[in-house]
Amino acid sequence: MVDNEPSLLNNTLNFIKEAEKVKIKLEYEIKDHKLGQGKDGTISQLENLYKDIELMIESKNHLPSYPRVITDTWDLNSKLGMQLIDLYELYKKLGKITSNATY
Repeated sequence: MVDNEPSLLNNTLNFIKEAEKVKIKLEYEIKDHKLGQGKDGTISQLENLYKDIELMIESKNHLPSYPRVITDTWDLNSKLGMQLIDLYELYKKLGKITSNATY
């Protein structure tokens, strides 16, 4: 297990870095929605996504609820949606949740 520690640390740091980038994009999308120019989701969805990401950063066993919302209701070509799904995949690789988890 000692051999995996540097890799896990790097993966965790990479996840946090990407999560912070996505949080910033969510903040911009929320602002755009408030100006009537939002493209993805609703303000409520975006705020919940933001909270979900914060919990993913803080908790080792948080099961985010957002992947299904994005895949079921968002445009398949949404850049933000793809970034959120990619972030979820990074999170899964950290071993914090199992790949067959239901959400």
